[in-house]
Amino acid sequence: MTTKLSDGEPGRLAALRQALLEGYKTGRMWGHQRPSAILPEEVERGSDLHLIFLTLVMTVAADRQPSQLWEAARSTWAEDPALFDPKYLAYLPPGDLKQLQPRLQKNRLAFKPRSEATTWQRIGKALVMRGGGSVKALLDKYNYSAGEMMGMLKTSKTTFPVLAGEQTAPRWLYALSVDGGIKLEGVEQLRLPLSEAGKMALSGLQINTSRFTAPVFDPLDTLGRLGCAQRQEGAARCPAAGECPVAEFCQFGSNLVDR
Repeated sequence: MTTKLSDGEPGRLAALRQALLEGYKTGRMWGHQRPSAILPEEVERGSDLHLIFLTLVMTVAADRQPSQLWEAARSTWAEDPALFDPKYLAYLPPGDLKQLQPRLQKNRLAFKPRSEATTWQRIGKALVMRGGGSVKALLDKYNYSAGEMMGMLKTSKTTFPVLAGEQTAPRWLYALSVDGGIKLEGVEQLRLPLSEAGKMALSGLQINTSRFTAPVFDPLDTLGRLGCAQRQEGAARCPAAGECPVAEFCQFGSNLVDR
């Protein structure tokens, strides 16, 4: 499927998109690849356990360094698997909610322990209420359609706090598809706001848009975090250009293209 970064210069944007996605897929972004694709111990890809893991971790993923986040999540899974059991979370007595905070903090999975522990527990409860504790059952209820899931989330923001957010919801559904191997109709067309690192990357690429499609979120975020961030403000050339897979498209790269 074709995913445009913005509505202008379709030829340039198609070539840029291809270079960006290929660079991310093959580890050409300073050795970084999709960290959410690495499985926790003894978990089968696409199983309900795996989809629950992806779902809960996405509730604390905003503005986080991805490699550190997913490493912390896998460590927490190995040490405290009950934290990833929706039924355990759903039936946790209210007075025991505080006990989640140090457990989520132990491996630095949670940076905001009070609010993130509350959200974590509420998402577990939502999965039990809406899908009997199964992400697959929830997806089946909405015909494995990304559009139908987004429609449900827009009217269920109190039931699915954070996860229903305009940036987190498309990222979650895309993770279920790409990392979890679940076929979701229309998932690649979901549009979402830029991360701060993504904004930095698009500035160098001279693309003016505030929203873009799910497949390019993580590549652009990685480009901004690991590449564009190396350039000092005011510098005419980015020191990361020599290893950047999209340098030829960037105003601070080494081989600029005609525009």
